[in-house]
Amino acid sequence: MDILFEVAEIVPQLLDGLLVTLAICGLAAVGAYVLSIPLLAARRSPRWWLRRPAIAYITLMRGLPIVILVFLFYFGLPALLGLGRVSAFWVGVLVLAMNGAAFNSEVLRGAIERIPSGQGDAAWALGLSRFQTWRLVLVPQFLPIALPALAGEVGFLIKASPALSLITIVDLTRRSQQVAMQTFDPLAPLIAAAFLYFLLLGSIALLSRRLEAYLEPEEQGA
Repeated sequence: MDILFEVAEIVPQLLDGLLVTLAICGLAAVGAYVLSIPLLAARRSPRWWLRRPAIAYITLMRGLPIVILVFLFYFGLPALLGLGRVSAFWVGVLVLAMNGAAFNSEVLRGAIERIPSGQGDAAWALGLSRFQTWRLVLVPQFLPIALPALAGEVGFLIKASPALSLITIVDLTRRSQQVAMQTFDPLAPLIAAAFLYFLLLGSIALLSRRLEAYLEPEEQGA
């Protein structure tokens, strides 16, 4: 029981690190969704000079470990380009956003391909514009399909974010390490950090289920 009291006392000391994690992952998630749209369009383009670079980018981002990307963008590219010292915070946002965009674009592509192609043709035949077709016909159908996987990608960003502690960002993981060095007790800070990560990821999963139920309600009387 003593360990539980220690964890309860340590949790408030980790909240500033939790806020940093939330800020980085929140900005990265928004950036990933924004970047995934043009990446998806290029991936589905009939023009090879758009499609092939998009496929190469997606393959590269999905294949490289996050920590390699972090080191590359924080140490490698600034040294190569002579940029000097760069912001670790924004490097973290950029790396997670670029990586997340690759995964999100594939999630969206898979959801779109589950919709019969004839629906878009029928909407255009009825006189709907391309924007109206996407907004009124396609998005309401593929968004509920893609939502669980997109929420899972947000969770992946959060679980990947501890790699940013290697470039001096005092996120939740780095803050727990600082507390462990101050108290000479590594166990309680790690349990406290794990508890906060669990709450954060559980909240995202719960919100995803609520949104999924709202967008795709169960049929009445089924």
